[in-house]
Amino acid sequence: MLDLIIRNGSVCSGTGIRAVDIGVSDGKIAILADRLSVEAAEIVDAKGCYVLPGIIDVHTHIDHWGGTANTEDTFFTGSRAAAFGGTTTFIDFAVQRPDENVRTAVTRRISQIQDESCIDYGIHAHVTDSSDTTVNLIHDLIHEGFTSFKMFTTYKAAGFKIEDPDMLTLMKEITRYGGFCMVHAENDSFCEELTGRLLAKDMANVRHYAGSRPAMAEIECISRLLLFAKMTGAKLYIVHVTTAESVELIRQAKREGVDVTAETCTHYLILDESCYTRDDGYKYVMAPPLRTKRDIEALWSGLLDGTLSIVSSDHCDYSTDKKIDAKTNFTKISPGLHGIEWLGPLMYEHAVVRRGIRIEKVVGWLSENPAKVFGIADRKGKIDIGMDADMIVFDPKSEQIMGDHDHHMSSDFCPYKDEKLTGKPIKIYSKGQLIVDGDQFLGGKGKGALLLDVK
Repeated sequence: MLDLIIRNGSVCSGTGIRAVDIGVSDGKIAILADRLSVEAAEIVDAKGCYVLPGIIDVHTHIDHWGGTANTEDTFFTGSRAAAFGGTTTFIDFAVQRPDENVRTAVTRRISQIQDESCIDYGIHAHVTDSSDTTVNLIHDLIHEGFTSFKMFTTYKAAGFKIEDPDMLTLMKEITRYGGFCMVHAENDSFCEELTGRLLAKDMANVRHYAGSRPAMAEIECISRLLLFAKMTGAKLYIVHVTTAESVELIRQAKREGVDVTAETCTHYLILDESCYTRDDGYKYVMAPPLRTKRDIEALWSGLLDGTLSIVSSDHCDYSTDKKIDAKTNFTKISPGLHGIEWLGPLMYEHAVVRRGIRIEKVVGWLSENPAKVFGIADRKGKIDIGMDADMIVFDPKSEQIMGDHDHHMSSDFCPYKDEKLTGKPIKIYSKGQLIVDGDQFLGGKGKGALLLDVK
C-alpha cells in the first residue's frame, strides 16, 4: 500500500506537462501512472491544479547579520515562510565572522539550522582569503560535500573583499578540487568612490542610492570575472545579475565556452529604480540596487534564452524599523529585501500570467536547474520515480491582493503591496509529508535535513 496518491493533477517538469497520478512511499515518488488503482493511506484529488516539484531557493540570508542589524527571522520562521510559498529546499550562507575560518563558520551555521529548519537545506561556504590554510580547508569541505564557495569583490571595509590575485588563486584551487565559485560582482572602488562623492555633496538621501552602486560597477566586475574564469577554467556562478550589459557579457562568454552559470532574483525582474523616489524608498535598499525597465526586459530575455539559469529570492528579512531610521542616509540602512515565501507565486504571476511564459520554463528556473547546478539532482528538482516527494499542489485560479501582513515572513511590510497575485500553493509536501495545507502549517521544527553534494 502506498502512503499517498495525488490524482488528476497536471504534473509539470522543465520539459512538459503530464496528466498522471503520483504514488508516494517512504518519502519517495514510487509510481507515476495514468490511473493508479493501488490502495493508499491518503488520496488527494488535484483536479484543476498543477503539481509542481518543490522550489529550491539557492540564495537566502536567514538569521543574518547585515552589518547594521540582524534580520528578523529565525531558521524556523524563515523555513516555515518558505514552505508556505512552495519552497521545500533552501541554501543559505555560512558567513565568516572575524574570529572564524571557513570550516568553523560552516560548523556554526549547521548548528544554527539543524534544530530549527522545517525543510531541507544546504550551505554555501563563505571565503575571505586564499591562504594555504584556507585552501586546505576548502579541499576538506568539498570532500565532505560542501561544493559551493561564496566570494565578494566588494565590502572591503567589512573584510569580505577578495583581491584579484586571491580570486585567481581561489578559482583555480576550488575548481581543481571539484567545487565552484559563487561571486557577488560589484567593483568596490566604484562603489566606495561614488558613495563618498554623494556624501560629500550632502546627497545621502535614498533617492540617490542607485548612483552609489551603478550598473557599471557590476558590468566591469563581471567582465573581469569572466576573463578570470576563461583563463583558469574555473566553474563560475554569478549571483543576482541585474543589468542588460551583464546578461550580454555572460551570453557571449557561454558562446566562447566559459563555464559560467548566472542567477537573477524576483525583485530585479519586477521592481525598478523608481522605487527609490518613493516616500518609502528606504525599504528597497539592497545591493546591487534595483535597475531600469530596460534591464528588467534584458533579464527576462536572458532567462528565456538560457543565459540566466536560476531565479532566487536573495531573501533578507528586515522590518521597517531597521530601515526607516536611516532613510536620510542610505549608508546606514540595513540592505536587503525579504521574499522567500513569494518566490514561486511571484514567478507564476509575472512569468506565466503576465508574460505568457510556459510554466515548464518556471519549473526549470526554480527547481530543476537549481538541483542540477548544486549537485542534488539525484534527489530534488523534479517529479520522477525515486526522487524525494517534494511537491506543490498549485491552484492557478486563486487570486489575492498582496498586503503588508498577508504573509508568514517576519517583516512588517510587503514591497509588492496592492499587486494582484494569481495562483496559490494549497498543499506542500516535503519528502511525502504534508507540511502546509491551505493556511495551516503542519510541519515540524528541525525536520529538515542537511543536503550534501557527495559525488
